Amino acid sequence: MSHLTPAVRELNARIAHRHRMPLSTLIQRTVVASLFDRVEGNGRKTERPDMEPANLPAAGSLRPPPAESEQGFGFGRYGATGMTGGAALARQLDMWAANNGLPPTSDPRGLAIRLRYLARDEQGLAWLRLAQVTVTERTIARWRAARQRPLPANLRKIDQAFWACRRHNVVDYFKQVLWDDGRGTRIEIYPVDQQHVAPNRRRDLNVRVINVRTEWRRVVDAWNAGDQQALDDAWTYISDSLGSDHAAYRHVSHIGF
Repeated sequence: MSHLTPAVRELNARIAHRHRMPLSTLIQRTVVASLFDRVEGNGRKTERPDMEPANLPAAGSLRPPPAESEQGFGFGRYGATGMTGGAALARQLDMWAANNGLPPTSDPRGLAIRLRYLARDEQGLAWLRLAQVTVTERTIARWRAARQRPLPANLRKIDQAFWACRRHNVVDYFKQVLWDDGRGTRIEIYPVDQQHVAPNRRRDLNVRVINVRTEWRRVVDAWNAGDQQALDDAWTYISDSLGSDHAAYRHVSHIGF
C-alpha cells in the first residue's frame, strides 16, 4: 500500500480502528457477505432478507451438510456411474441454496459467510446451539469479527447449523420459484456416465428435457427433511413422463434446472 497518499493511509487506519479489524479483513467480509443478499442473474429475486422466526427442529436432529464431492457412484454390474434421480435433485437444490458456489469452512471466506448468515437470522444462535456449539456468545462474536478461529470440531458444527438454517429459510421460496404459478420448471436430465462400460454393453442414452409442474412441493419438502426415499419416489413419478425408456433414467449423472 506504499502507493497510497498519506491522507488515504490515515483514512484507512481510522476505518480499521473503528471496526477493530484490518481494513483488508473488513473488505473481505463485506464482499463475501453479499453472496446471499444479491439478485440472481436470471432475474429471480433471492428470498426475503427479513426472515420469519424459525420453528426449530428437535435438538440433535439437524441434518449433516451436503457432501463436497460431486462425483457419482458406481452401480450395476457393467461399471456405469451416477446417482439416483432423487439424489441428483437434492444435489441441484443444494447448489441453489449455496448460490452455485460456497467456499468450505476451512476457507476464511466460507466461515465468514456462514457466520454472517446465521447472525442475520433472528434465531441464529439457537441454530448454533442445536448443532451443539457450546462456546460463549463472546467467543462467537470473536469468530464473527475474525479475531479468533473456531476449532475444527466447531467448524463442522457451524457448517451444520448454517445448512439447517439455510434450508429452512429457502424452502417456501424454492417451491414458489419452481412451481412458477403453475408453469413449472424445465429440467435437463443427463444419463449415467458409461465411459467405463464395455462398448457392447453401452446403452444409447441422450440428454432429456422435460417440464415439471406438480411435484416441486413434494421434492423440496423431502430435500429439506433429508428424506432420500421420498426424493426417489418423487423422481420415479417425474421420470415416468419420459416414456418407454423411463427406467433407463432412474439413475442419472446430473439433473439441471
